[in-house]
Amino acid sequence: MKETRKPRRLRRDGGRAGYPPLPRAGAGGREWRRHAWRMLALWALVLAAYSNSFESGLVFDNAVVISRDARIQAVTPENLRLILTGQYWSGTTANGLYRPFTTFSYLVNYAVLGNGTHPAGYHWVNLALHGVNVSLVYLLGILVLGAPAPALALAALWGLHPLLTESVTNIVGRADLLAGFGVLAGLLCYVKSATALGRRKLFWLAAMAAAQTVGIFSKENAAVLPGIMLLYDLTWSPRAAWRERAPTYAALVLPLAAFFYLRVALQVHILAPFADNPLLNAGFWTARLTALKVIGKYLWLFVWPARLSADYSYNAVPLFGWHPGEWEDAKALIALAVCLGAALLAVRWYGTRKPLFFFLAFFFVALAPTSNLAILIGSIMAERFVYLPSIGLAGCAVAAIWALGRQATRQRLGARWIALGLLCLACAVRTYARNFDWLDEGSLWTSAVDVCPGSAKTHYNLGNALKELPGRLPDAIAQYEAALRINPDLAEVHANLGLALVNSGGPLQEAVAEYQVALRINPNLAEAHYNLGNALLQLPGRLPDAIAQYEAALRVYPDYAKAHFSLGNALLQLPGRLPDAIAQYEAALRIRPDPALQEMVNRLRAGRK
Repeated sequence: MKETRKPRRLRRDGGRAGYPPLPRAGAGGREWRRHAWRMLALWALVLAAYSNSFESGLVFDNAVVISRDARIQAVTPENLRLILTGQYWSGTTANGLYRPFTTFSYLVNYAVLGNGTHPAGYHWVNLALHGVNVSLVYLLGILVLGAPAPALALAALWGLHPLLTESVTNIVGRADLLAGFGVLAGLLCYVKSATALGRRKLFWLAAMAAAQTVGIFSKENAAVLPGIMLLYDLTWSPRAAWRERAPTYAALVLPLAAFFYLRVALQVHILAPFADNPLLNAGFWTARLTALKVIGKYLWLFVWPARLSADYSYNAVPLFGWHPGEWEDAKALIALAVCLGAALLAVRWYGTRKPLFFFLAFFFVALAPTSNLAILIGSIMAERFVYLPSIGLAGCAVAAIWALGRQATRQRLGARWIALGLLCLACAVRTYARNFDWLDEGSLWTSAVDVCPGSAKTHYNLGNALKELPGRLPDAIAQYEAALRINPDLAEVHANLGLALVNSGGPLQEAVAEYQVALRINPNLAEAHYNLGNALLQLPGRLPDAIAQYEAALRVYPDYAKAHFSLGNALLQLPGRLPDAIAQYEAALRIRPDPALQEMVNRLRAGRK
């Protein structure tokens, strides 16, 4: 006779009868030692997988964030104020990002730890944060899966997965690491507060609010914490217990309100270019179906992370085109079917397989802010967007394996561990190999072009990397031209192509034409005006035009020292313009003092007398 299994009784603390709760602060030393050894083993595995990440340089956006942000170069009251009241990307007012805690962490690296522009220290901090998050995922696994063994498998699979390399190896991925910490720590503190009384309850609520503060002031997607908490309550808490817990959500009001108030006070505006997120210019249903295709791509990359890229901008993910039978459009429809199937499975599992339900819903809740389904953001797709949501995918995998093996024989249980071990080993090897792609700009963008040959930005960035290498200007020009074939409206690409043509000794007229196209698209490119002036200066009879371009560059960027100097040189060639030339040299000296230029100005003044 087949045995009928009774459903597990729910407990008021959010756990289930027979399932161990989170380790208690007052628990016996033996219990904590067992957990500590498991965490140390996880850290060792993660360190081995990322041991070659410390060789990576300031690639991608790291040079802008680390090398060019004066706010992080010294611990001063003024710098602290500027970080707290300024945007994430220093020197711009149109990116719409406010992440002061992330910037504070760079200040600690740069000025407090003395790392400066040496990347190794930043990588160590990133890896340490990821190690902490791996431990938090282990604790979450105990809470949801009910035992240390599957929790260990969950933390190992997630912590070693190569889809996370953009968040860990890429220094600016620290925003995702900190946001992930805020959500995971906040959820665990919330669970602990549910069974605490008196001062202990206040302590855990304060810790939950502090975690939310760290997360939301590090990256905007940490705002999903209340949603994850609600998911946990709806999954396991009885209705009466949920009503008792509802007032604890109020503890999150203060950090969230403070974040949104400061963000609004800064009057930040998101100005995402079409090249970064083509969904911004697409119709409603075209954008949403393409966003579903992106979700399908995330799912596939988690299952088969063989081809990873640092960029998925235009036209790496083609827009849904309403063309029946075309494979790109079929991908969107397949992704829609998968998402609908996941929703049906979640409904089915709600009462019978709660861990699977929780982790499946966790993926979609955590992905919601960056999915482009409800709100269009600055990027169509990025691997760093699934740092937190991928916990849900790893949890589904482990929960499914454990559910299938519940009635397994001892031999099958051994096979289950062997399969999980091989899976984690494959992830670790792929992560180690992926880290080599992040070594420098050349390796990063070469791999990106290989994976996403349809992206204009990958070709452009590879061109920028190649032009810095001896003898590679022809290859850089080829990459710029490839980018323009994909998207001819990229002003910066036209400008860089013009400069590469000049530096390679190509026809000046072709370079001038590229500069002029760039400035028609975007007249506010000060460097393009400056470089066009330099090119015109070499052509017979174009001196007045060169002067006009230098002046245009200075209208866009008045503190452009090189433009002042070159304008002075050009004016010096015209009769009667010596005073104007000297004025331009002096303007350059005020911006950037130079003894040699000062001596030349002194000689010119002496000659006037």
